Amino acid sequence: MTNATLQLDRLTEQNLQVMQAYTVRATTAKASVEDFDGWLERINELPELSSDDLTQSHGQLIAMGFLKFEITGRSVGLRYQISPRGKQALDRALSADPSNENDAEDEQLTHHNEAA
Repeated sequence: MTNATLQLDRLTEQNLQVMQAYTVRATTAKASVEDFDGWLERINELPELSSDDLTQSHGQLIAMGFLKFEITGRSVGLRYQISPRGKQALDRALSADPSNENDAEDEQLTHHNEAA
């Protein structure tokens, strides 16, 4: 098992919710702010998470290298963005749909039968 797989295994549903919230925010900012630099103010509230869970998820995502932060002036404080590694993990987690498992098994059997 690779390190990336181990990291993916540690993503919780809360981590995914936080990453998805930053992704939505970044997409909106990119569309509406001409000189958007990729950095976003901290998400301080998500309806699905308590403030403690949100803080914990931020820490876990930073520790795993999935969320980057920078310290700015007093008016903003910390700013965040999903790292390239975080984007890959999010894409993998979202594409790991259980309904696709049967398709993958069927494809493997078809490929195996073609090779035989």
